[in-house]
Amino acid sequence: MFANLHYNHPEVKEEMTKWGKWIAKTLQCNGFRLDAIKHISHDFIRDFAKKIKQEWGDEFYIVGEFWNPELRLCQEFLDTVDYKIDLFDVALHLKLEAVSKGGREFDLSTIFDDTLVKSHPSNAVTFVDNHDTQPHEALESWVEDWFKQSAYALILLRQEGYPCVFYGDYFGIGGKEPIAGKKEALDPLLYARYHKAYGEQEDYFDLPNTIGWVRRGVTDIERSGCAIVIANGDEGDKHMFVGESRAGEVWVDLTKNREDEITIEENGFATFTVNGGSVSVWALPEADVE
Repeated sequence: MFANLHYNHPEVKEEMTKWGKWIAKTLQCNGFRLDAIKHISHDFIRDFAKKIKQEWGDEFYIVGEFWNPELRLCQEFLDTVDYKIDLFDVALHLKLEAVSKGGREFDLSTIFDDTLVKSHPSNAVTFVDNHDTQPHEALESWVEDWFKQSAYALILLRQEGYPCVFYGDYFGIGGKEPIAGKKEALDPLLYARYHKAYGEQEDYFDLPNTIGWVRRGVTDIERSGCAIVIANGDEGDKHMFVGESRAGEVWVDLTKNREDEITIEENGFATFTVNGGSVSVWALPEADVE
């Protein structure tokens, strides 16, 4: 501990690569999370990832914590490592925090501007919070409770990026100032991701305080498809197209933030509502749900 390693030294590189192969074999794991990689030789990270994948195949997954919100530097890093690893989308996390702190003053239509998930969706791991961003930690940048469910909708129900759910958000955080888990708020989103969020995506990011998007579903996943609306100001709505084949279907809000039902119009459009400072995930309920 507290000793620097010269990651460009041949013996260090060789030993670290041996260790990486050994731990993958010993644990029979299928991926690594590399910590604080902005402090490690980028050339070493590239070579390490290549050799690990040569040993275990391209499906061996590696994600790195490159804690820098500047998109240009993230892009340069990915170029250097030949896109052999993915990165946590720090820029998006900080935007989610900014919405939660700024409320209606934040323009939701810009939420994905200058983020890794927008520029490099296949190399972006999206997250809302983690062990470093929670209160009293080194990188504290906690997303406020009122926006937490909406923030998770923004990473879980879209086609871009690889989302992850923070243990502390789901189960809670202990200590002197405990934070309750949000299982009840997150479970409907996880359900929607697994059962509903498939197919073509269309965004309706045309207003600063109310945004929406649709996933039109796929034929091989029965009753898939959904429409999501988020507001960081007053109650709002979005008139969105979910497909003419959905005409006459009655959709409900899976989050139960709204109790009304919405019938899809003959032209495939419907006006989907949302409470102020909230999120609604509209979808066709399962057949056994009244």
